[in-house]
Amino acid sequence: MNFINIKAWKSRCTGAASLLALCLCAQPGVAQTEQILFDDFSYTTTTQLANNGWRLRTWEGGPGLANGTWSTNNISFVTDPASPANKFMRLKASTNINGSTIVNNRSTTGSVSQAEVARVEQIYKNGTWAARMYFNDAPSTGPDGDTAIETFFGLTDYIEGAEPYSEIDFEYLPNGGWWTGSATPSMWSGTYRIVDWSDESNHGVTRTQGSLQGWHTLVMQVQDGLITFYIDGVYQTSFSGAVAPDYPMYLMFQLWFSNDCFDAACNTRGYINNSNYREYFEDVDWVYFEKNNIVPATEIPQKIANLRAAGTSYVQNINGNSTSSTPAASSRPSTSSSSTAAAQQCNWWGTIYAICTHINSGWGWQNNADCVGIQTCQTLSPPYGVIGSTASSSSRSSTPLSSSRSSSSAPAAFSRLIQAESYSVMSGVQLDAANDGGAGQYVGWIDAGD
Repeated sequence: MNFINIKAWKSRCTGAASLLALCLCAQPGVAQTEQILFDDFSYTTTTQLANNGWRLRTWEGGPGLANGTWSTNNISFVTDPASPANKFMRLKASTNINGSTIVNNRSTTGSVSQAEVARVEQIYKNGTWAARMYFNDAPSTGPDGDTAIETFFGLTDYIEGAEPYSEIDFEYLPNGGWWTGSATPSMWSGTYRIVDWSDESNHGVTRTQGSLQGWHTLVMQVQDGLITFYIDGVYQTSFSGAVAPDYPMYLMFQLWFSNDCFDAACNTRGYINNSNYREYFEDVDWVYFEKNNIVPATEIPQKIANLRAAGTSYVQNINGNSTSSTPAASSRPSTSSSSTAAAQQCNWWGTIYAICTHINSGWGWQNNADCVGIQTCQTLSPPYGVIGSTASSSSRSSTPLSSSRSSSSAPAAFSRLIQAESYSVMSGVQLDAANDGGAGQYVGWIDAGD
C-alpha cells in the first residue's frame, strides 16, 4: 500500500465542524509551505480593496508638496482591453499648479491630487517582491513635463535621518529630473538605510535611462544584507551591506509629483510653469510577495499563472494569517484572526504581534517572529494599539458580524487548528507517539485509499 506521512496542520475548510473527521485543504494554487501575499486586483470598488487589507491614503503632505493632497478617488479598477475577464488597479495623479507659484514647497495657487495604496501590515522584508505595472511616459491629459513619479516600493514608518528605517524602491520618472538636468525617462532602483542624502553610505541608487512605456514585471529579491532588482527577468542592479533593508516594511504603490530640483544648480524644479490641468496614470495588474524565499525573476509569471488557473484572486497567509478569495467572492468582507499569549501584545490594524523586549520603537525580530516596539504600537488609537496582559485573541472584519452573515444555505467558512488525531471515526489511520513539545499522539500514516 502507498501511505502519506502526516502530523498536524492548520486548515481552512468549508463545512460543518460536527461532520469533520479529518480535513485537509489549502488555498488554491498555493503550496502549504509558501507564505505569500497575492492580489489580482479583481475588484469593482475601493471598499473591496480596503477590505482585503489595503490602506488608501487621504491625508495631505509629502512626498511632494507639503500641502499636496491624496485621494481615494484617484484609485479605480479598469477592464483589461486585451482580456475582458481581467482587471487592473489604476492610480491617477493630477495637477493644475504653475511651478512659479510654489513657495517653501507649498502651492499658493492651484492644487495637486495624488494616489497611494499600501498594505496595512508592516511585515514585508526578506523574500521576493514582484508586481506587473504599466508605466506612462506622458500625461493622459494636458501639457507634459512635470516630474511625475510612478512607483512600487517598501517603506517603514517614515523617520527623518535616523533608525529604525528601511526603504526599497522602483521609481520611474518618465520626464527625468531629480537633479540630473536630463529629461530622459529613467528608472531609479534604490535602497535606503536612513533618510540622509548628505552621506552616500546611507543609501544605494542606480539610475537606468530609457523609456519603459508599457507593461513590465518588476522584481526585488531581499535577503539579509543584500537586495537585487530585476525588470522583465533581466538583472538591473544590487546593493549589499549596511544599505540593505533591516526592518519589516509596508508594501506600497504611489503616483505623485516631485518639486525637487530638476538640475544640479536647481535652475528649475519639478512642476512646469503652466496652470493648465494635466493628469497621469499607472496601472497595476497584480502584486506578489513570497516570504523568505528567493524566487528566480523568470519564474514569477508562472507563479501568477498557477494562482489564476486555480481561481485565486487574493491570498495573504503570512505570519499565521489565512485570508483568501476568488473572483466570485472578492466583494465579500475579509476577515483575519490571530491569537497569542504574552505579557503585552500589539493589535496592529487587526493583526496581533508581540511587544519587542529589546527595542522600544520600530519593528524587530524575536522568538522567530516579528515584534513591535511599544512606543510604535502606542501610536495607534483604540481598539488598536497595546492590548491585554494575558492570552488574547483578535478578529477584525470590515463589517459587524451580524451584517456579514449570509442567508445562503452554504456552510460557513472557518479557520482553526485541528489536531489530526482527534477524529471520531477512522479507517486506515495509524497513530504514533509524539516526541515534540505538544506530547500526545499524531497521525503517522494514512492509507492512500482512505
